[in-house]
Amino acid sequence: MRKDEFVYELPPERIALYPKEPRDGCLLIVLHRDTGKIEHRKFSDIVDYLIPGDCLVLNESRVQPVRFRLRRASSGVIELLFTGKVSDRTWVALARPAKRIRIGERLFDEREEAVVEIKAKNKGRIELILLEDEKMLFARLGLAPLPAYIHRVPENKDLETYQTVFAREGFSIAAPTAGLHFTKGLLDRLQNKGVEVACIQLDVGEGTFRPIKTDDVEDHDMAEENYTITLDAADKINNAQRVIAVGTTVTRTLESFSEPGLIPAGSASTDLFIYPGHKFKRIHALLTNFHQPASTPLLLTTAFGGKELVFKAYTQALERNYRFLSYGDAMLIF
Repeated sequence: MRKDEFVYELPPERIALYPKEPRDGCLLIVLHRDTGKIEHRKFSDIVDYLIPGDCLVLNESRVQPVRFRLRRASSGVIELLFTGKVSDRTWVALARPAKRIRIGERLFDEREEAVVEIKAKNKGRIELILLEDEKMLFARLGLAPLPAYIHRVPENKDLETYQTVFAREGFSIAAPTAGLHFTKGLLDRLQNKGVEVACIQLDVGEGTFRPIKTDDVEDHDMAEENYTITLDAADKINNAQRVIAVGTTVTRTLESFSEPGLIPAGSASTDLFIYPGHKFKRIHALLTNFHQPASTPLLLTTAFGGKELVFKAYTQALERNYRFLSYGDAMLIF
């Protein structure tokens, strides 16, 4: 399959810069794979589609304030996205712009105090040393890691709105955005209806948002991401009549178990890349957002919903002024 088969035109003004308030007030497009029917609803109407015996599986990994805007000695601004910890005070980060950064250079905060020193660099990735306590630095300067396509500086309120209401532990560098639409009240309504809610944890890393750079999608390599499934979550999933995966990260986690039988509790990692042709074994429905053209989440969505139906839904969504990408509206596929 060619990457350009999954390209569609996304006008920049259709990319949501801020979330809908309240969270569950956004739009929901519902796809029925068996009939090809497409419905247009409000997200809170999801209650009408789930029944007792269903299990809604959420990713409860917490998004960390890993985006930084620092200054060079020359006053130029450098944006950093911390992606992983190497040792006590050594981290790996993506830098933008990266070409002019020099090894040994220090970057400064708004008080003109040096906070990091560049240790190494390679193709936009840098290794850096923190010059102050990690917790203090993140609390003082860390911003919500909004995607680059949201063309604005993250605001303080993004630390709340770019976080699901059920987030607990973990280290994600991007939000599991399909879960952003839920409120505690909506989750209570679902549970009162008899829908089980199971929380797993997949720490969202580069594997989720790394762009496909190969012409043939099969040649793309997914980066590994760590997940944890508790015994309680495994029991709920294994005993469900239908499993409704909230987001592509949940889907990839559950589909990583290739062997038939029960999903085990435990911690591991996955580099599963799902694209059309994948035979789904674990999930019966998918709740997701609208994704970037030719992205791995879009390929996963077309693998589950069918490329023709999903692209037809995307066309209708654009015609009806749906909001796209991380802070945008939602799609439910049965």
